[in-house]
Amino acid sequence: MRPLNDALATQILEAGKAEFFEKGFQKASVRSIAAAVGVTTGALYRYYANKEALFEALVQEPAEAFYRRYRDYSEAYSERELEGQLDGLDEVATDEMGRMMAYIYAHYDAFKLIACCAEGTRYADYRERLIEVETKSSIALVRLMQKERQACTDIDEQMVHIIASIYFTGIFEVIAHDSDQDIAMRHIGVLRDFYTAGWYKILGIV
Repeated sequence: MRPLNDALATQILEAGKAEFFEKGFQKASVRSIAAAVGVTTGALYRYYANKEALFEALVQEPAEAFYRRYRDYSEAYSERELEGQLDGLDEVATDEMGRMMAYIYAHYDAFKLIACCAEGTRYADYRERLIEVETKSSIALVRLMQKERQACTDIDEQMVHIIASIYFTGIFEVIAHDSDQDIAMRHIGVLRDFYTAGWYKILGIV
């Protein structure tokens, strides 16, 4: 077998990215991607076993790194005592959100593909995975507030999931709209303020 050509592998990735952005994963054509770089589909399959493998090569590394970081941060946050969690709400809303968006914009194409073009891949439910992390962390805080008999709205898991869904839908809408990073951060700042104020109200924090 001839050794693989790194330059050609990169060209295939770039052609695949363009095809996915134009047509979405489901309508993208391996034949068109191969033609764009002047190879046969058989030659393309020597680099990427199928269309989904090509899509994953474009998104997997940053997407999974982001997910692990967000999950680990949320789990560590939930391990704090109640006072530490309440004191850290502003930290979550400002510092961690800023780091999250900086990471997304450092890997913007990957997250834009996930936000807009992933239907038909295992990344179609990526947003839901993040929502589940946020839901778990938020429920833990609500239950801790109730256990400590602090003022807190009686809110069930389904409602917490809905709130978390609104939050991440907003983030992915910002990604989908191709705003430059400064504008995106302003939009995220408004979303963050809205979301945080809502949680203050739910938790009974003045």
